[in-house]
Amino acid sequence: MMKSAPVMYGEGDYSPNTILSSVSSEPQPQGTGLPNTSPTNSSVMCSNEYCVPDEDYIEMIEAYIFPSPYEWLLIALHMTVFFVGLIGNALVCISVYRNHSMRTVTNYFIVNLAVADFLVILFCLPPSVLWDVTETWFFGSLMCKLVLYLQSVSVSVSVLTLTFISIDRWYAICHPLQFKSTASRAKKAIVIIWVSSLILVLPDAIVMDTRRSSALRVETHYFTDCTYTWSNHYTKIYQLLIVFFLYFFPFLFMSFFYYQIVKVLWNRNIPGSAEVNSRQIRTAVVTSSGNGAISLTSATATSSSSGMETQIRSRRKAAKMIISVVVLFGLCYMPVHLINTLRYTTGLPQTQLTTVVSLISHWLCYANSAVNPIIYNFMNGKFRREFRKSFCYLCTTEVETPTPTVMTQTLKGV
Repeated sequence: MMKSAPVMYGEGDYSPNTILSSVSSEPQPQGTGLPNTSPTNSSVMCSNEYCVPDEDYIEMIEAYIFPSPYEWLLIALHMTVFFVGLIGNALVCISVYRNHSMRTVTNYFIVNLAVADFLVILFCLPPSVLWDVTETWFFGSLMCKLVLYLQSVSVSVSVLTLTFISIDRWYAICHPLQFKSTASRAKKAIVIIWVSSLILVLPDAIVMDTRRSSALRVETHYFTDCTYTWSNHYTKIYQLLIVFFLYFFPFLFMSFFYYQIVKVLWNRNIPGSAEVNSRQIRTAVVTSSGNGAISLTSATATSSSSGMETQIRSRRKAAKMIISVVVLFGLCYMPVHLINTLRYTTGLPQTQLTTVVSLISHWLCYANSAVNPIIYNFMNGKFRREFRKSFCYLCTTEVETPTPTVMTQTLKGV
């Protein structure tokens, strides 16, 4: 049987009446000994449409919400994301912490992204997948507020972090003489990101609450929803604002910034490089009056050209990695934002197709939190080496004292 599923931001896209009709359409379990379990016109007052004892009706509901084969597959996919995401994002944080040469401005933002992903996977994924499968929120009013609030904060932190990275890279590559990016400024930006995110999605912590199904006359916690308690009109406005300010507008800005970055890096037009080269050439000319000046001039020019090529290649690799993170983030969150927009603007009907798409879109949001460390591993040599070292370090039961040689190599980033 196909069941509906809630999607991101605490929205249940199922109707209790639809669920009850689905339960009513189930074949009567064999061996109940009931003379007639179909709805009748009898004058007997019934608490359910089957006119069966409440205990039997609760058992029918439990059989309905028990995971079907495709839902067990969904659970397995979430478990994979859970373990891969926790291990991968933990390795990102440990790698930057252990290797001082990796404590760059961009990596500080990457660690901030990893922390947000780690928290949302650890605290939000388990209750959410249970909610998706059973259509029931089992964890009470307080957890309803906290889990959905943390989930929305994580999304906001991720979007704002990626936006700040794009701004930082844009200044560093396109306008290097106008702005000096430092670690202290990056830390201040991270504080601003978290404070802004906590305030921006504060309605989730205020108006989210549990609501029992009004269509059930039986006293049960099944089909309890975690949803907004204000009117649908305000929910519509809030959700559309989230789509615009945490998805549409940020990606417009990032598209502009990365277009400029790609244009500069792949055209070999690095602002500020001409001044550096001219200073190095003038120094070589001044020393050319002495003996052996010709070889010195040649060596200086070669060194300058080689250093610039190395810098360009390094910046291209970093740009490719960050652009990949941004593109995957946009692709993973596009289905859930599209569903929310259609639901609140066109009244998207609940069908088997929309149910499947809702489940997949919800999983994609969590999968995005686990995929970033994989990108770093494949596209960044330093992260790949540190992942290997950190993973081996976590797997060993004995901690070895590093020798001075190893410490020197680590400080040099070798």
